[in-house]
Amino acid sequence: MKELMHLVTRWHHDRNLINGATDKDQVCKLIQEVGELSDNVCKGKDIKDDIGDCLVVLINIAERNGTNLEECLLHAWSDIKDRKGKMVDGIFVKESDSEEVVYKYKGKPTTVGNESRAPSRTVTGKTKY
Repeated sequence: MKELMHLVTRWHHDRNLINGATDKDQVCKLIQEVGELSDNVCKGKDIKDDIGDCLVVLINIAERNGTNLEECLLHAWSDIKDRKGKMVDGIFVKESDSEEVVYKYKGKPTTVGNESRAPSRTVTGKTKY
């Protein structure tokens, strides 16, 4: 895997995609690739190429920020390895978030936590009480 990531990083440099682009450009490209992944997931098509394309863009973003996918994945793993929570409508909700969040699922509020309260406002995708 390391050798393959090195080859992809070299490919980015050879095509001036590190110095000739920006993080913003590459995040926009990543969103495009995730959209294609979503489309193929919804259609039940093979997604290997879509996941690979997302990884190619993530390698670019990591390289331009002085890191790599292995370091990023290790960092994420250290954050989640002991995380507790529960599944709500097919989505894992962290225990630390569960007391303060109401998710809307299929147009209906779905309370996560011990009690149901009416939401008063929404901030950054989370409904606050």
